[in-house]
Amino acid sequence: MQTQGEQNSTICAISTPMGVSAIGIIRVSGLQAFSIVQSLFKGRGAFKEFKTHTAHYGEVFDPRKNEIVDEAIFLLMKGPHSYTGEDMVEIQSHGNPVILNKILSILVSQGARLAEPGEFSRRAFLSGRMDLAQAEAVMEMISSQSDKRFQWALGQLKGKLSERINEMRREIISLLSQIEASIDFSEEGISFYTREEMDKQIDALLGKVQTLLAGYEEGKKIRDGFTVTIVGRPNVGKSSLFNLLLQEERAIVTHYPGTTRDILQEWIDIEGLAVKLCDTAGYRKTDDPIESEGVRRSDSAIGVSDLTLFVLDGSEPLQKEDMELMDRLETIEKVIVVNKYDLTRQIDIGLIEGRYSDIPIVCVSSVTTEGVIALRNEVKNLLIKNPEREQPLVALLRHKNALTATEKALLNAMTSSREGASWEFVAIDLREAADYLGELVGEITTDEILDNIFNQFCIGK
Repeated sequence: MQTQGEQNSTICAISTPMGVSAIGIIRVSGLQAFSIVQSLFKGRGAFKEFKTHTAHYGEVFDPRKNEIVDEAIFLLMKGPHSYTGEDMVEIQSHGNPVILNKILSILVSQGARLAEPGEFSRRAFLSGRMDLAQAEAVMEMISSQSDKRFQWALGQLKGKLSERINEMRREIISLLSQIEASIDFSEEGISFYTREEMDKQIDALLGKVQTLLAGYEEGKKIRDGFTVTIVGRPNVGKSSLFNLLLQEERAIVTHYPGTTRDILQEWIDIEGLAVKLCDTAGYRKTDDPIESEGVRRSDSAIGVSDLTLFVLDGSEPLQKEDMELMDRLETIEKVIVVNKYDLTRQIDIGLIEGRYSDIPIVCVSSVTTEGVIALRNEVKNLLIKNPEREQPLVALLRHKNALTATEKALLNAMTSSREGASWEFVAIDLREAADYLGELVGEITTDEILDNIFNQFCIGK
């Protein structure tokens, strides 16, 4: 937890990743940002006279050693119209870590202090530049490893979830005001809501909360990624398909059965989705204890996968192990992948289609890459069930927990109202629901909640 003095101090940090680059950026924010940076700015003019959101060329001067450190561009932003809501300066120098650390050392010597993780975003929240859900979206954008997750985080930053939460909170507060009025005028026999009207309003709110909660599992997958497992008997080309989808030689490919004995996992991007692709041991009954363990692990991987790619060898008739795997995968969501389609076809496609009339069947060749685009499209379509539907807004566990608590409070309010309890009891539950929604966007919060959130941020953001 920060003290008042720490919150009022001027902070600085390197905002670009460590390593050599063309440009490195140092951020400075706080009441003394302009005067501190002015002390090391060797150029024309005074910061207090500059217009906001302007760039100024100058040299970085070290007053301690009376020497020039580097050339830089100084970007000046006056509060409250800055990221943090405070006076801010961004120093863009050459991206050598030695230079950046020298500049940072000068800033600290002139009165700034090193920023804590996420402190710039924390100040943006405390100054009202963004709410808590939007602040969390900043880190989500930085850590996004897929386009879908980035687009979800961008929507959060623009306030898509916050708008829904604030709207529901306003509706609850409006209900509370009507209840309070009914309580105040109860002796006069005046009621502003009938029980039926109250139940209808609470039920509508409950539906909105449950709609948001219903999208959590899909939202979590978009944020954290999906798991797709490749299975099949030995030598059907699972590892070749794995390498083809990765576009690199990650798995060892041989003609010997049992080459893959452990599960190989790699992240890939499929049409904007982050997918953890798993290559498994070939399924067959064996007395080899190591290979048997590989088969057992394959079974476990299938159980936690979002989708299974069931690979068959198109150059051979269906084998006993193929049929046994079909039985094991009967209820598993899957795509049938007929591999080795560049060779003479021996497999009976009609037999497969007869058994799996509603399962996608894709023919591919790991040699010619034929069919790989069609396979990627099938995977994407099966992972995202309703692409036309609005993407889920809830993907963080903190948000889910707050909405679940809100749902429970609204259900209690509904029960109290229907059982004819006094308006005071209904009001208690509604206030609780409003408070949980307030916690989600940061209208009601504690230092502990803020510390837990912003300590996950990188320094400089």
